[in-house]
Amino acid sequence: MKRMWNVAALGAVIVIGLGTFAVDATEPKAEWALDISSNPSVWKDAVVEFGYNTDDDVSQRYEVTSDESRVTSDLNYIAEGLRYRERLKGDARAVHRLMNGMTYTESIRMKDGYVGLGQYGNKELIIFNQLNGKEIKTYTFDAKDRQIYEILTGWWSGLFWHKGELNLIYRNGYDGDETTMLATFTQTMDDVTVNEIKMDNGFITHVSGTSYFDETSKSPSISETRYVPVAVNAYETIREGDETYYSGITMPGQFAYDTETGKVVQLAGNQDFWDYAVFENRLFTINTDGEETVIDLETGKQSTRKVLDSVNRAFYANGRLYQTRQVKDGVVIDVYEDGKQVSSAAVTPENEEAQAMLDQIDVYVRQK
Repeated sequence: MKRMWNVAALGAVIVIGLGTFAVDATEPKAEWALDISSNPSVWKDAVVEFGYNTDDDVSQRYEVTSDESRVTSDLNYIAEGLRYRERLKGDARAVHRLMNGMTYTESIRMKDGYVGLGQYGNKELIIFNQLNGKEIKTYTFDAKDRQIYEILTGWWSGLFWHKGELNLIYRNGYDGDETTMLATFTQTMDDVTVNEIKMDNGFITHVSGTSYFDETSKSPSISETRYVPVAVNAYETIREGDETYYSGITMPGQFAYDTETGKVVQLAGNQDFWDYAVFENRLFTINTDGEETVIDLETGKQSTRKVLDSVNRAFYANGRLYQTRQVKDGVVIDVYEDGKQVSSAAVTPENEEAQAMLDQIDVYVRQK
């Protein structure tokens, strides 16, 4: 095998065999650190992700852990491939290979692996079910069946698992004429029944725990509970002279599909929430006043507690509540669990390039 090196003023091109890889000498030089103030065990497997954007459409992404800081944007092919492999561990890798060949997919993670729906254009509907985290079985439905065709061409909102059956919520229609539908696939995955979900106002746009396209969740979906958290939107009609317009709005509050009654119910009041998430069959929400509401998804019982004095930016991840706040020397991340603060850390700049970006970054935390 021959190797040819050609070094130019602004970068290098490396030709190895038949592969060409670009290395940009203008790559970001910012360096960051994660300074942990308390309870380091909280950050053992945590990765802090954040991005930086400018008016000139320059976008840079970074990851910081307790051990290192690295750039994750504009990587060369080799580095991108290694990062992709690192992110996909165990059962997720085989599922990704399957989903990458489909036009569109949605999936949920169960205790033993992934289950989901995919499609090849508008011709076939595919169910894939990963058994024991290894073997993947697929079941195919032909779009020549009118019912399957209507599912394929509908707007998919998300999946949930109930009584051993996979369920898809989707909708037909648009601009104020939407119908929310429920497709239930039998345990043997050889038949499907479709029913309308009657709603007084709006339509379902998202089902909690659903991953879209080839994204895979690291957290198992909720088990079979009575209430399945959903997001509900509606259209607002705007008339200007002889013209009529429709504007989409998110309905305030927290909603769920009630598997016993087949209806959508409101679990939390008409208020704005910073974020919500499901952990261990409980729905957690944090509102703009810093109050956290916890709802049991089997019984519907709920409790509210004051967690934050004020909310700057807050989000849920990995079973915990995170709040970030900008300070002069970095971005502080406070961590809460069961309504109490359990740790604090800060993303801090290590050089001038990072310092210049500081006031324009938003951070997020995920698990390795």
